[in-house]
Amino acid sequence: SINTVVPPTTVWEKGVGTDIGLEATILNRRLTLDLDWYNRLTENAIFQIPILNSVGTSGGSIIGNQATFQNTGFEISATWRDGIGENVNYTVAANLGINNNKVKEVITGANPIYGGGGAATGGSLATRTIVGQPIGQFFGYKVTGVFQTAAEVANSAQPTARPGDFIYEDISGPSGKPDGVIDALDRIPIGNPNPKYTYGINTNWNWRNWDLTLDFQGVAGVDIYNANLGLRYGTENFSKEFFDSRWHGQGTSNSYPSANIGGGENYRPGSFYVESGAYFRVRNAQLGYTLDENLTRRWKISRIRLFANAQNPINFFRYRGLSPEIGGGPTDAGIDTNV
Repeated sequence: SINTVVPPTTVWEKGVGTDIGLEATILNRRLTLDLDWYNRLTENAIFQIPILNSVGTSGGSIIGNQATFQNTGFEISATWRDGIGENVNYTVAANLGINNNKVKEVITGANPIYGGGGAATGGSLATRTIVGQPIGQFFGYKVTGVFQTAAEVANSAQPTARPGDFIYEDISGPSGKPDGVIDALDRIPIGNPNPKYTYGINTNWNWRNWDLTLDFQGVAGVDIYNANLGLRYGTENFSKEFFDSRWHGQGTSNSYPSANIGGGENYRPGSFYVESGAYFRVRNAQLGYTLDENLTRRWKISRIRLFANAQNPINFFRYRGLSPEIGGGPTDAGIDTNV
């Protein structure tokens, strides 16, 4: 039998793009503007592609030129420099990026490339890369509630489920209408791991010998697949938030499943695990004081500055995990598996 697939000949990725920019300095050089529109095509992008288990290989994927995708968007930045009176000078800069990602071509033609196997205890693949959609989009079942009784299960499209399991929406059968069966045809796009908005604000203030720097940064329009909920944080424990909210009897919860979240019907990739990855943080805060020159000159030292610095001291996000910055490869981005 075949146990190894020889990777195809791989060529360099190629970036082809158009970039139109405008730079301006106005109002007596106090305001600087940068406006930028781009359309970038990455041809023959290289990443891992899964191999069907039925092939019988010892490895589950091969690497090669798999897809062509496009990023289009705007980047805007503005900087204002000014002073207040004779002793105060300041600089305030802000930037905003808007990006749209779309797959233009995949090596498999009309067939999707599936990935994200680390998202579910049963090994189900949680991402899909297909022409016309974002690369590595989350793909799974729409969760509409939690079964409360055995009677609900018996009258559903999931006869093997148990009370406390997720209820999945019966989206479509071969005829295009609900068919009373939950299967692969009922999966839909459930999230996008590619950020749409990135932004930041950088400020610097000077008053006599004092200086203050404050940097803010944020991301919006992005989703995270919180696989930790189903994997139980390395299999040893539940989070307190899940334990307190779990279904543990009729009427106790219609949003959180039972403690059997990683088994039965619940392991399947679904919308319950997809959360907003948006965040806003104080990235850097620094307060400094420069000793007077008359004093340092006596010591034959040109300059002494004392400062206190804090990195990421304050973070705002609604994500139920530890951090909304997850990362990952093209077909596994945004999947939080013990990150």
